[in-house]
Amino acid sequence: MTIDVAVSRLATDAIVETEPSGRVLCRAHPHSFGSSELDARPHARSRFSVIRSGKRVVPVAHLGENDAAAASETVFHTVSVRGVAARPRFVFVDKYVSWQWSRVRIDRDLELLRLDDRGMAAIGVTRAELIESDEQSYGETRRFATAVIAGLPECDGMWWWSRQNPSVRSYVLFGHTPGRAGIRRADLAPDGASVPFALPEGLDRLDEIADAFDITVVRP
Repeated sequence: MTIDVAVSRLATDAIVETEPSGRVLCRAHPHSFGSSELDARPHARSRFSVIRSGKRVVPVAHLGENDAAAASETVFHTVSVRGVAARPRFVFVDKYVSWQWSRVRIDRDLELLRLDDRGMAAIGVTRAELIESDEQSYGETRRFATAVIAGLPECDGMWWWSRQNPSVRSYVLFGHTPGRAGIRRADLAPDGASVPFALPEGLDRLDEIADAFDITVVRP
């Protein structure tokens, strides 16, 4: 991977853009934390979390322009992208019975690292390496995120074209830690009621997205 190249070029070549306040984004997340609460679990295992600032866990929020983008890097993060010969394309729904769909309004301007083709080319990394890679690469992708919070202290998070549907954006927001910017709880506000996966409406929504991605949702 060229993660080392990307890390070395972050401070000089990264493209950080302002996302205006007022945007409403979607989340798929455990109900152990609220719709506008960041995920501070110390044992989460995602592409860009768990990350740390020193010994402190940096809380994060994974979001998307719509529910499909929100699910792409959460529920479906272990499923290979279409066209890549890899593991079977399915998820077991019993892992997510305590999850829910939420909508969140962003109440301040955000400074976000751009990870589309232009933004990744600027720092010398590819989508295949950073976004479409499998779980075996998570050590490297988390190391990249750790370098972002260390090398770009003004940066509130990152966006990229969704892994499963590259026509919409996925996001990760970094929580505030001493000495740098980042999201505080007051920067986010719930937009409507959350919908648990355990309800028919919540599971139907998951099934619809899975069908669009050609992914099978396996029930107990």
